Amino acid sequence: MGLPIDYVFKGLEDVFTGRRGKLFEYNKAIVEVVYDYAKSIKTNISLPPIKRDVRAIIVNGNEAAAIGKILGGLRFQTYYPITPAADESFFIEAHNIVSLDPVTEEAKALEKAGVVVVQTEDEISAINMAIGAGIAGARAATATSGPGLSLMVEGTGFAGMNEVPVVITHYQRAGPSTGMATRNSQSDLRFVMHMGHGEFPRIVISSGDHRETIEDAYKALNWAERYQMPVFHLVDKALANSYSTVVWDIDKKALKIDRGLIVTKDDNDYRRFKITKDGVSPRSIPGLGPIFWLTGDEHDEFGHITEDPVTRTEMYEKRMKKLELADREIPITDKVRLYGPESADITLVGWGSTKGVLLDVMNMLNREGYRVNFLQLKMFIPFPSDFVKNALSKGQLIIDVESNYDAQAASVIREKTGIEIRHKVVKVTGRPIFVDEVYDAVKKILKDKDERIILMKGP
Repeated sequence: MGLPIDYVFKGLEDVFTGRRGKLFEYNKAIVEVVYDYAKSIKTNISLPPIKRDVRAIIVNGNEAAAIGKILGGLRFQTYYPITPAADESFFIEAHNIVSLDPVTEEAKALEKAGVVVVQTEDEISAINMAIGAGIAGARAATATSGPGLSLMVEGTGFAGMNEVPVVITHYQRAGPSTGMATRNSQSDLRFVMHMGHGEFPRIVISSGDHRETIEDAYKALNWAERYQMPVFHLVDKALANSYSTVVWDIDKKALKIDRGLIVTKDDNDYRRFKITKDGVSPRSIPGLGPIFWLTGDEHDEFGHITEDPVTRTEMYEKRMKKLELADREIPITDKVRLYGPESADITLVGWGSTKGVLLDVMNMLNREGYRVNFLQLKMFIPFPSDFVKNALSKGQLIIDVESNYDAQAASVIREKTGIEIRHKVVKVTGRPIFVDEVYDAVKKILKDKDERIILMKGP
């Protein structure tokens, strides 16, 4: 394939270090023999050295989410070991020293202390401990996968009722129950959007590649504190455990920590859940500001339990109003992106790890003379209804591609815009979606008008 042998040796040197260093020479000898043998083999694949004048990093999705959290000023992370989420917490433990603009003198004293990472006894403890840290004023998060998230339902409702900022990074894998613990899926979307009895606001963001995963993890911490609500960050298993090269051009000095409306001065008339025009109430930090009360029950502006119907309605509306504020303030590029020509005969729709595949298929079809674009959904709550409706209302052929049985994103589009996507390409084998099978599916839809195609490629 044209890869210089010295590059392979460098890789071996990076792997065989310390006590394993003596294995380097043995592996080097094996590579030399195989390299010489392979010279006679013809291949269409080429791996010439890459010349670049920019700094780049090679990361997987777990590492990308961890890097984003660290850059975002994460101070407290909880987890219970589960595939494929646990690796994120392991990475944070190893790379957790970061500078940020502390709110208080106490925080300034701990500026170089890094991130507290706690392995809890179960996921119920993980979510509740992260919520407790959020109440205490720390930037807090947890990371889990399907079975673990199922155990976090009640705790997340408590965070919604008490307007506690917390980030839940959810790594989607194949279910239900234990399902296929080491396989990919996008089947938890509806669960994340609606988990918890009653109604409470939340933000749901999905990343499509490793660069987005870094940026979304950083932004999720800001949104959680600015809007005082749980933020779910969805990462597919296929994205979590795959690697890619990311150009490292992030200016850390330009990153801003938005901690929202925090009150640190005592106030005799302080109301933690004060009714405000935009729904965001002043948040206090225990021991550093005015006293407040928290309960799992409905409450008044002070936090005292009440079942008064007028107060109940006012508090319900106050909490839900924050989603309207988030919808106005969060840039449209964080919610949805349209790739390719604005006007197309075919629009591919997808989210999460399907992004790279659908971009490749779009480019392949455009080179063949078709006019194709790709609509990537990123934020499902609040949902960019107007943008999506405008993009899909041009009379084109629309094809939805997802790794779940019910085409869940397509159902969200129908719910929020009234547009029904007739042509759906789905996969539930747990294997990633491949370029050639989507390309073939699109061609079959063009020829035979199929409305549902189930993909099967992969061992």
